[in-house]
Amino acid sequence: MKNMKWNTTITSIGANAIDPKEDIVILFGEQATVEIQDVAIVQRFDEETPQSSFVFKKDDSVTIDGETYLALYVGQLVQSNVKAIGHATLVFTDHVPEQKLQNAIYLDKKESDPMPSFKVGDWISFEHK
Repeated sequence: MKNMKWNTTITSIGANAIDPKEDIVILFGEQATVEIQDVAIVQRFDEETPQSSFVFKKDDSVTIDGETYLALYVGQLVQSNVKAIGHATLVFTDHVPEQKLQNAIYLDKKESDPMPSFKVGDWISFEHK
């Protein structure tokens, strides 16, 4: 089976979506409430890669702003949440904690490396191997 890829476009970034002290961002689909939009990065899946077919597992990758990150852990709720409401939490870390968020994708990033930059109109690509 060939690699599968889902592309999303960032349609808005909430005023409180990015905290420079936190290596976490919350993704949501466009149906997110105003309250959620304030703390989330809102994404729209491409028609060619609908969220209803989303599959993502450990060792898959996410590309943001030209940087590709390997998934160290994918929570049990990620696939169903993305399919239903375009939601996943991205946690950038080189250490997966014992108490894992089940709606999160833990992406490999050294603490000293900068966070990717998120800009409206940019792509996020999810690649399933």
